[in-house]
Amino acid sequence: MSSTSQSLYYRVLPPHSLLAPYIGCYWVLRAEANHSARRELILPDGYAELILNYGEPYTWKNPARQAERTIESVHLVGERDTSILVDIPSGLNQVGVKFKPAGLFTLLRQPLSELVNQMVSPDELGDSSLRLLGEQVFDASTEAAKIVVLNTFFLRRLLVVEAPDPLVEKALRMILEQQGNLRIDDLKDVLGVHYKTLERRFKTYVGLTPKVFARVVRFKHTYKRFHAVATKDPAFFLDLGYYDQNHFIKDFKYFLHTTPTAYLRQRQAVSDEIVRRGLADRALG
Repeated sequence: MSSTSQSLYYRVLPPHSLLAPYIGCYWVLRAEANHSARRELILPDGYAELILNYGEPYTWKNPARQAERTIESVHLVGERDTSILVDIPSGLNQVGVKFKPAGLFTLLRQPLSELVNQMVSPDELGDSSLRLLGEQVFDASTEAAKIVVLNTFFLRRLLVVEAPDPLVEKALRMILEQQGNLRIDDLKDVLGVHYKTLERRFKTYVGLTPKVFARVVRFKHTYKRFHAVATKDPAFFLDLGYYDQNHFIKDFKYFLHTTPTAYLRQRQAVSDEIVRRGLADRALG
Protein backbone atom coordinates (compact mmCIF):
# COMPACT_ATOMS: atom_id res chain seq x y z
CA MET A 1 0.00 0.00 0.00
CA SER A 2 1.28 3.47 -0.80
CA SER A 3 0.11 7.03 -0.59
CA THR A 4 1.69 10.11 -2.07
CA SER A 5 1.00 13.80 -2.19
CA GLN A 6 3.08 16.71 -3.38
CA SER A 7 4.87 16.85 -0.05
CA LEU A 8 4.23 13.59 1.83
CA TYR A 9 5.20 10.08 0.74
CA TYR A 10 4.12 6.95 2.61
CA ARG A 11 4.49 3.33 1.53
CA VAL A 12 3.88 -0.03 3.24
CA LEU A 13 6.03 -3.02 2.24
CA PRO A 14 5.66 -6.68 3.29
CA PRO A 15 8.37 -8.57 5.19
CA HIS A 16 9.87 -11.88 4.08
CA SER A 17 7.24 -14.63 4.33
CA LEU A 18 9.16 -16.37 7.14
CA LEU A 19 8.94 -13.17 9.18
CA ALA A 20 5.19 -12.68 8.64
CA PRO A 21 4.24 -14.25 12.02
CA TYR A 22 6.35 -11.61 13.79
CA ILE A 23 6.37 -8.49 11.58
CA GLY A 24 3.22 -6.84 10.27
CA CYS A 25 4.99 -4.69 7.69
CA TYR A 26 7.81 -2.33 6.90
CA TRP A 27 6.98 1.27 6.01
CA VAL A 28 8.66 4.33 4.53
CA LEU A 29 7.63 7.90 5.33
CA ARG A 30 9.10 11.08 3.87
CA ALA A 31 8.00 14.69 4.28
CA GLU A 32 9.58 16.81 1.55
CA ALA A 33 11.05 20.26 2.08
CA ASN A 34 7.81 21.91 0.93
CA HIS A 35 5.74 19.93 3.45
CA SER A 36 4.04 22.17 6.00
CA ALA A 37 4.89 21.02 9.50
CA ARG A 38 1.84 19.64 11.26
CA ARG A 39 0.77 17.67 14.29
CA GLU A 40 -0.74 14.21 13.86
CA LEU A 41 -2.78 12.13 16.28
CA ILE A 42 -1.58 8.50 16.27
CA LEU A 43 -3.85 5.91 17.87
CA PRO A 44 -2.51 2.88 19.72
CA ASP A 45 -2.85 -0.10 17.41
CA GLY A 46 -1.47 -3.16 19.18
CA TYR A 47 1.96 -2.97 17.55
CA ALA A 48 5.41 -2.18 18.89
CA GLU A 49 7.68 -0.48 16.39
CA LEU A 50 11.27 0.13 15.35
CA ILE A 51 11.75 3.50 13.66
CA LEU A 52 14.92 4.48 11.81
CA ASN A 53 14.90 8.26 11.50
CA TYR A 54 17.31 9.78 8.97
CA GLY A 55 15.87 13.24 8.43
CA GLU A 56 14.88 16.03 10.74
CA PRO A 57 14.23 15.26 14.42
CA TYR A 58 10.58 14.95 15.39
CA THR A 59 8.70 15.32 18.65
CA TRP A 60 6.57 12.64 20.34
CA LYS A 61 4.08 13.78 22.95
CA ASN A 62 1.93 11.68 25.28
CA PRO A 63 -0.67 14.09 26.73
CA ALA A 64 -2.16 11.45 29.03
CA ARG A 65 1.19 11.02 30.79
CA GLN A 66 2.50 14.53 30.25
CA ALA A 67 5.55 13.06 28.53
CA GLU A 68 7.47 14.54 25.61
CA ARG A 69 10.56 13.44 23.73
CA THR A 70 12.45 14.62 20.66
CA ILE A 71 13.75 11.79 18.49
CA GLU A 72 16.79 12.16 16.24
CA SER A 73 17.79 8.68 15.04
CA VAL A 74 17.03 4.99 15.76
CA HIS A 75 14.47 4.19 18.44
CA LEU A 76 12.04 1.51 19.60
CA VAL A 77 8.43 2.37 20.35
CA GLY A 78 6.80 0.06 22.85
CA GLU A 79 3.16 -0.98 22.91
CA ARG A 80 0.89 1.94 23.75
CA ASP A 81 -2.42 2.18 25.54
CA THR A 82 -2.90 5.88 24.78
CA SER A 83 -2.83 8.07 21.69
CA ILE A 84 0.19 10.25 21.02
CA LEU A 85 0.76 13.50 19.18
CA VAL A 86 3.59 13.56 16.66
CA ASP A 87 4.95 16.76 15.14
CA ILE A 88 5.89 15.97 11.54
CA PRO A 89 8.40 18.51 10.23
CA SER A 90 9.51 19.10 6.68
CA GLY A 91 12.55 17.01 5.87
CA LEU A 92 11.35 13.96 7.80
CA ASN A 93 12.78 10.70 6.40
CA GLN A 94 11.95 7.41 8.15
CA VAL A 95 11.92 3.67 7.68
CA GLY A 96 9.84 1.68 10.15
CA VAL A 97 9.16 -1.89 11.25
CA LYS A 98 5.74 -2.75 12.69
CA PHE A 99 6.02 -5.77 14.96
CA LYS A 100 3.01 -7.98 15.50
CA PRO A 101 2.03 -8.59 19.13
CA ALA A 102 4.87 -10.56 20.76
CA GLY A 103 6.98 -10.12 17.61
CA LEU A 104 9.37 -7.61 19.14
CA PHE A 105 10.01 -9.82 22.17
CA THR A 106 10.48 -12.90 20.01
CA LEU A 107 12.98 -11.29 17.62
CA LEU A 108 14.83 -8.90 19.92
CA ARG A 109 14.24 -10.46 23.36
CA GLN A 110 13.27 -7.14 24.87
CA PRO A 111 10.81 -7.47 27.80
CA LEU A 112 7.87 -5.49 26.50
CA SER A 113 6.58 -4.59 29.96
CA GLU A 114 9.57 -2.23 30.30
CA LEU A 115 8.78 -0.46 27.01
CA VAL A 116 5.07 0.32 27.40
CA ASN A 117 4.34 3.89 26.28
CA GLN A 118 8.08 4.48 25.88
CA MET A 119 10.46 5.47 23.11
CA VAL A 120 14.00 4.23 23.76
CA SER A 121 17.27 4.33 21.84
CA PRO A 122 19.57 1.34 21.20
CA ASP A 123 22.07 2.86 23.63
CA GLU A 124 19.44 2.89 26.38
CA LEU A 125 18.75 -0.77 25.66
CA GLY A 126 22.43 -1.68 25.40
CA ASP A 127 21.79 -3.14 21.92
CA SER A 128 24.45 -1.91 19.48
CA SER A 129 23.10 -4.20 16.74
CA LEU A 130 20.12 -1.88 16.22
CA ARG A 131 22.43 1.09 15.79
CA LEU A 132 24.40 -0.88 13.19
CA LEU A 133 21.16 -1.92 11.47
CA GLY A 134 20.20 1.74 11.19
CA GLU A 135 23.50 2.54 9.49
CA GLN A 136 23.15 -0.35 7.06
CA VAL A 137 19.61 0.64 6.09
CA PHE A 138 20.73 4.23 5.59
CA ASP A 139 23.59 3.12 3.31
CA ALA A 140 21.23 1.03 1.12
CA SER A 141 20.52 3.12 -1.97
CA THR A 142 16.95 2.05 -2.82
CA GLU A 143 13.79 1.10 -0.94
CA ALA A 144 14.14 -2.47 -2.19
CA ALA A 145 17.72 -2.64 -0.92
CA LYS A 146 16.65 -1.28 2.47
CA ILE A 147 14.04 -4.03 2.77
CA VAL A 148 16.67 -6.64 1.93
CA VAL A 149 18.83 -5.32 4.79
CA LEU A 150 15.90 -5.48 7.21
CA ASN A 151 14.89 -8.98 6.10
CA THR A 152 18.45 -10.23 6.41
CA PHE A 153 18.80 -8.83 9.93
CA PHE A 154 15.55 -10.31 11.23
CA LEU A 155 15.97 -13.65 9.44
CA ARG A 156 19.27 -14.05 11.27
CA ARG A 157 17.47 -13.33 14.54
CA LEU A 158 14.88 -15.91 13.57
CA LEU A 159 17.54 -18.62 13.56
CA VAL A 160 18.01 -18.32 17.33
CA VAL A 161 14.53 -17.44 18.58
CA GLU A 162 12.85 -19.54 21.22
CA ALA A 163 9.44 -21.06 20.61
CA PRO A 164 6.61 -18.59 21.42
CA ASP A 165 4.82 -19.02 24.73
CA PRO A 166 1.78 -21.18 23.80
CA LEU A 167 -0.38 -19.58 26.50
CA VAL A 168 0.32 -16.08 25.21
CA GLU A 169 -0.13 -17.19 21.60
CA LYS A 170 -3.54 -18.67 22.33
CA ALA A 171 -4.64 -15.63 24.34
CA LEU A 172 -3.56 -13.30 21.52
CA ARG A 173 -5.37 -15.39 18.94
CA MET A 174 -8.60 -15.28 20.93
CA ILE A 175 -8.43 -11.53 21.53
CA LEU A 176 -7.68 -10.78 17.89
CA GLU A 177 -10.29 -13.16 16.51
CA GLN A 178 -12.92 -11.53 18.73
CA GLN A 179 -11.53 -8.06 17.88
CA GLY A 180 -11.21 -7.29 21.57
CA ASN A 181 -14.86 -8.02 22.26
CA LEU A 182 -14.57 -10.64 25.00
CA ARG A 183 -14.65 -10.87 28.76
CA ILE A 184 -11.28 -11.45 30.39
CA ASP A 185 -12.91 -13.90 32.82
CA ASP A 186 -14.03 -15.94 29.82
CA LEU A 187 -10.53 -15.76 28.36
CA LYS A 188 -8.83 -17.14 31.47
CA ASP A 189 -11.52 -19.81 31.89
CA VAL A 190 -11.02 -21.08 28.34
CA LEU A 191 -7.26 -21.07 28.84
CA GLY A 192 -7.61 -22.79 32.20
CA VAL A 193 -5.16 -20.48 33.95
CA HIS A 194 -5.18 -18.05 36.85
CA TYR A 195 -5.43 -14.46 35.59
CA LYS A 196 -2.28 -13.32 37.40
CA THR A 197 -0.28 -16.02 35.60
CA LEU A 198 -1.71 -15.00 32.24
CA GLU A 199 -1.14 -11.31 32.97
CA ARG A 200 2.49 -11.78 33.97
CA ARG A 201 3.40 -13.79 30.87
CA PHE A 202 1.31 -11.60 28.55
CA LYS A 203 3.02 -8.43 29.80
CA THR A 204 6.46 -9.93 29.16
CA TYR A 205 5.67 -10.87 25.55
CA VAL A 206 3.23 -8.11 24.60
CA GLY A 207 3.77 -5.32 27.13
CA LEU A 208 0.16 -4.57 28.01
CA THR A 209 -2.13 -6.67 30.18
CA PRO A 210 -4.68 -8.84 28.33
CA LYS A 211 -7.47 -6.50 29.47
CA VAL A 212 -5.77 -3.33 28.22
CA PHE A 213 -4.64 -4.98 24.97
CA ALA A 214 -8.21 -6.12 24.30
CA ARG A 215 -9.42 -2.56 24.92
CA VAL A 216 -6.94 -1.20 22.37
CA VAL A 217 -7.92 -3.82 19.79
CA ARG A 218 -11.64 -3.22 20.37
CA PHE A 219 -11.35 0.53 19.92
CA LYS A 220 -9.17 0.15 16.84
CA HIS A 221 -11.89 -1.98 15.25
CA THR A 222 -14.59 0.41 16.50
CA TYR A 223 -12.77 3.41 15.05
CA LYS A 224 -12.64 1.78 11.62
CA ARG A 225 -16.35 0.93 11.80
CA PHE A 226 -17.20 4.40 13.11
CA HIS A 227 -16.22 6.07 9.84
CA ALA A 228 -18.37 3.70 7.83
CA VAL A 229 -21.56 3.33 9.87
CA ALA A 230 -21.81 5.93 12.65
CA THR A 231 -24.10 8.27 10.72
CA LYS A 232 -26.32 5.36 9.57
CA ASP A 233 -26.44 3.40 12.82
CA PRO A 234 -25.74 5.57 15.89
CA ALA A 235 -25.91 2.51 18.19
CA PHE A 236 -23.46 0.37 16.17
CA PHE A 237 -21.06 0.20 19.13
CA LEU A 238 -23.45 -2.05 21.07
CA ASP A 239 -22.44 -4.93 18.78
CA LEU A 240 -18.74 -4.32 19.49
CA GLY A 241 -18.64 -4.97 23.22
CA TYR A 242 -19.69 -1.62 24.67
CA TYR A 243 -22.30 -1.80 27.40
CA ASP A 244 -23.98 1.52 26.57
CA GLN A 245 -23.40 4.92 25.00
CA ASN A 246 -21.51 6.27 28.01
CA HIS A 247 -19.07 3.35 27.86
CA PHE A 248 -18.44 4.04 24.15
CA ILE A 249 -18.05 7.80 24.62
CA LYS A 250 -15.61 7.28 27.49
CA ASP A 251 -13.34 5.16 25.28
CA PHE A 252 -13.73 7.55 22.33
CA LYS A 253 -12.69 10.54 24.45
CA TYR A 254 -9.79 8.57 25.96
CA PHE A 255 -8.30 7.63 22.60
CA LEU A 256 -9.26 10.61 20.42
CA HIS A 257 -9.50 13.44 22.98
CA THR A 258 -12.90 14.50 21.68
CA THR A 259 -16.50 13.27 21.63
CA PRO A 260 -18.01 11.30 18.72
CA THR A 261 -20.35 14.19 17.92
CA ALA A 262 -17.54 16.73 17.84
CA TYR A 263 -15.39 14.38 15.79
CA LEU A 264 -18.04 13.96 13.11
CA ARG A 265 -18.58 17.70 13.02
CA GLN A 266 -14.88 18.47 12.68
CA ARG A 267 -13.71 15.31 10.88
CA GLN A 268 -11.57 17.18 8.40
CA ALA A 269 -9.98 19.23 11.18
CA VAL A 270 -9.02 16.24 13.32
CA SER A 271 -5.31 15.64 12.81
CA ASP A 272 -5.31 11.98 11.83
CA GLU A 273 -3.90 11.99 8.31
CA ILE A 274 -1.28 9.37 9.15
CA VAL A 275 -3.96 7.16 10.68
CA ARG A 276 -5.91 7.37 7.44
CA ARG A 277 -2.76 6.69 5.40
CA GLY A 278 -2.32 3.40 7.20
CA LEU A 279 0.05 3.67 10.18
CA ALA A 280 -2.76 2.74 12.52
CA ASP A 281 -5.34 1.36 10.13
CA ARG A 282 -3.99 -2.11 9.35
CA ALA A 283 -5.80 -5.19 10.54
CA LEU A 284 -4.10 -6.85 13.46
CA GLY A 285 -2.92 -10.33 12.57
